[in-house]
This record gives sequence, C-alpha cells and structure tokens, in this order.
Amino acid sequence: MAELEGALSKTTGKHRVALDWFHENKGDIIAWSDIQEFSSDHSRLVNQAKGIYKPGYSDYALSLRTIQNGPYPDKDVEYRPDGSWALHYFQENPNPDQRDREATNRGLMKCLEDQVPVGALVKRKPKPGVAYEVLGLGLVTKWEHGFFTIEGFSDSGGVHDAEQPDATRLRATNGTNHETFDAENDQDLREKTLTHVAIRRGQAAFRAALLEAYGGKCCVTGCTLKDALEAAHIAPYRGDHSHHVQNGLLFRSDIHTLFDLGLLVITEGYRVKLSHAALEDDGYVNLEGKQLLLPDDRTHYPSQDALDRHRKWAGV
Repeated sequence: MAELEGALSKTTGKHRVALDWFHENKGDIIAWSDIQEFSSDHSRLVNQAKGIYKPGYSDYALSLRTIQNGPYPDKDVEYRPDGSWALHYFQENPNPDQRDREATNRGLMKCLEDQVPVGALVKRKPKPGVAYEVLGLGLVTKWEHGFFTIEGFSDSGGVHDAEQPDATRLRATNGTNHETFDAENDQDLREKTLTHVAIRRGQAAFRAALLEAYGGKCCVTGCTLKDALEAAHIAPYRGDHSHHVQNGLLFRSDIHTLFDLGLLVITEGYRVKLSHAALEDDGYVNLEGKQLLLPDDRTHYPSQDALDRHRKWAGV
C-alpha cells in the first residue's frame, strides 16, 4: 500500500478525512442521503451542484462524480481484476481551450501536478433513492482535449501508468473524440474493435452458462423464449471475473431492467420482493413473494452476499 499511503500523506485535516472515506468505502453502493450525512457530520465529500468538488480551503480538487450515459461525454469506467479502474472525465466548461477559467479544473490540474489523490463516484441509481458507487481513490494522470484521465488505485495500493495499454484502450472506448480523423492511423479503431470483441465474447459465454444453469428459463417468470432472456450481473461488472454463474441471474428482459433499477430484489430466502413503485403496477404485483427458480446444481446458486448488497443498494 506504499504508493497509496504516500499519496494520501500529502493531505491533512478535513481533506484527509474525506479521502479516507473514499478509500474505506471503495466498491460500495452508498445512498446520496448517507453521503450528505457524512458531509454534514465529518467532512464534505462532494459538490452538490457540480461534478467536480474543489474545497475552498485547498488548491486541490477533492472528488468527482459522474453519471454514466448522462448529458456529458464522460466515458464508461474500466474495471480491472486487480481492483484498479480507469475513468476518462470531461472537464467543466465545454471548451478545452478555456479549461483554466474554472477553479474545479485548476484543482484537478493541481492534483495532476503534485499527484494528490481524488475520490470518485458513479451514479448507479436514479430518483427516488439516488445512490452512487464509490470507485475509491485515484490519481489524475493526464489531461488531453478536455478529458482528465483518472487511474484508480488497485487493492494492493498501486496505480497504473496512463500510457499503459489499459488506459489506451479506455481512450478508444465510447465518448466524444476531439481528434481529427486520420485514415492511415487506425490503431485506436483496431483497439476498440478488439475490446468490443472481448466484451462480447465474455458476455456471450456468461449468458450461455446461465442458460444452462437455469434450464433456459427466466428465474422469476419461467419464460422460455430464448430471445427474450438476458444474463444479469448481480454485482456490477468489473472485468472478466464478474462473468461467474454465482454472480448472475437469467431474467426476461423487462425483469432484468427492474432488477438493474433496484425496483425488484431477491430476499435471503430467494424470493422476489418489489419496490413500492413496482407494486403499484398490475403487470408485476403478482411477482411479489414468488420463489426464485433455482439451478439444479447448488454450486450455481446466486451469491447470497451479492444479492444482499444489491438489496441494500436498492433500499427495498
């Protein structure tokens, strides 16, 4: 943990208290109300009005939060098996040439200059009951064309170099590309294609394993129409190791959506429990309390720990 501890040692007081919170809650789904409560009682964690929080008491930015698939061109988080992650985050101010007009951007640039860590959050649950995934702590390793690259610390406290292949692939994933197209330089396109192939292959194998484990039936409705069945991750996808049968459920597509939105959860007894909103829909109310259709092989049963974490996140 030497690299992480060295980076944290550059901060003190309220700043250090807040960064310690991001480290201690890494990987957890935290309700927005709990984030606000900690901010009120101990040290402010985020800026409610802006995605980047730069405290008035410091030259450094403290945290950033992103809404994946939101109105900004932030790219998807890339998770790695060692617990590290990478995030490509667009600056405040749509014009890259005006970066330094914003104190928030200057704060992130100061973090880049002095290698002071920042905390990161990703919105995972919409209203009501907004909740964020805590990515943990990372270092700002690069700014280019309006994007900050943030490399998260691994479970062992190390951090990737921004120019290693993982970060390169990240820059080739979905998002706004401000570079001029060069037909002769197709390296990014090739990397993007290879990345998508790897993800597609992994997802296909994951779905095939769940189809076999659950006998080709939606574990909630019993639907056997193969084209309507989807492989759902219980714990968020964090790389190939997430494609484990015990981290999956075979759902009809609409049930998958309810599960991902936290409108449907699975209890300790493997029974369906619906949110208040879902209970008001006549099309789903009959699913309340329904016993899950489980695999014949008990070693393929869904992880109770992962289901508990999902249920806690959903608040149902």
